[in-house]
Amino acid sequence: MIREFPHTAGLRSLQEVGSFLQEKRAQWESGKTFCYGIWRKEQPAPIGQIQVKNVAWEIPSAELGYFIGKAWQRQGYASESVRGILRVAFQQLGFQRVYVRILPSNRESFGLAKKLGFQEEGSQRKAFRCGLGDLHDVLYLSILAEEFSKDGNEDTK
Repeated sequence: MIREFPHTAGLRSLQEVGSFLQEKRAQWESGKTFCYGIWRKEQPAPIGQIQVKNVAWEIPSAELGYFIGKAWQRQGYASESVRGILRVAFQQLGFQRVYVRILPSNRESFGLAKKLGFQEEGSQRKAFRCGLGDLHDVLYLSILAEEFSKDGNEDTK
């Protein structure tokens, strides 16, 4: 997780967590980032996180970043959570485009994005510095509002 999410993986003290939450609240209130936790109904501890970030209101578009704890991967939690946040992003926030940046080695995340209807846009070389300090290439995929509705990704629950 340090490699893909360097800013959250390093939270080690209550003070650091408090500062992180304060920062996310301020970003939420200013419309810059929307950070969501992922929980299972029967358990009080979070199992993951989703962020709608790098918001460009003039388009409007945003980047989606997500992770699920290793013990909870490949059980449908990420699919359900990302699909729900896409619904919020398109229907409530009015975004026209949502994109993800994925390290080429993260085949699980790439597969999830493709399953949810994201289309490949290409890659950028050495465009992400991970928590370990290394530079990595990044794959870009996006989904448009009309694709989300058209492809049946929108649940009517």
